[in-house]
Amino acid sequence: MKINKTIYLLTALTLMLGAGLWLTGCESDTVAPHDNLPELTPEDVAYQAGALATASGRFLPQLVEFSGTDKTEYTYTFPAQGSDVTGTVHFDFRLGGADGSSADFDAADWGHMYTGIDSPLSFAVGAGGNVELKFSILADIVQATQTATLLEGSAGTFVGGDYLAVFSFDGVVITAGEGYPSAGIITFISSGHVLVVTFDGDETATISLDDVPTWIVNLNSGVLVEVS
Repeated sequence: MKINKTIYLLTALTLMLGAGLWLTGCESDTVAPHDNLPELTPEDVAYQAGALATASGRFLPQLVEFSGTDKTEYTYTFPAQGSDVTGTVHFDFRLGGADGSSADFDAADWGHMYTGIDSPLSFAVGAGGNVELKFSILADIVQATQTATLLEGSAGTFVGGDYLAVFSFDGVVITAGEGYPSAGIITFISSGHVLVVTFDGDETATISLDDVPTWIVNLNSGVLVEVS
């Protein structure tokens, strides 16, 4: 693929913030599109999907990197300083799958990571902006390899200003210490546009529109590039 245009995510998100397209994340679950909102283009939605993909590389590893006290239900709060993700996630670890018995985090073969009903994760974007993420994530865990594979039903919501999107994970694989998902996809739906983010184990992920790879997002910097 030939890269024919580089779009800097920080600059673009700053422009969206100025235009009212991206605002500080809303506090209510009842956020819904308003009739007078500017319509998002596929590229606008690619920025959203890229932000989610980048944030995923920050919070998903906790499924296999978490360590805590000797109990079976845990919480992890991301540092308030020095991290672009803030907030708390909760865990339920089990042995024997979803219907198995509660287990310590370092013995489980199944895990559930989720946000509180009124407590989304916040992910910093642009110049002082943020988006809010709520999700429920299910995963098979292999302790021997410290690997988690996200299961059907892993999904959530994404709020940026007055814009609400939904997303789901399919076959995303996380290994402790690797930093990026090694496989799997995110299906991201916003303003009627359906985009698919594909992970391949390195610092970039591909974003496809209508099954055509159209953008690449750098999972370290958040930079988005358009490809042809």
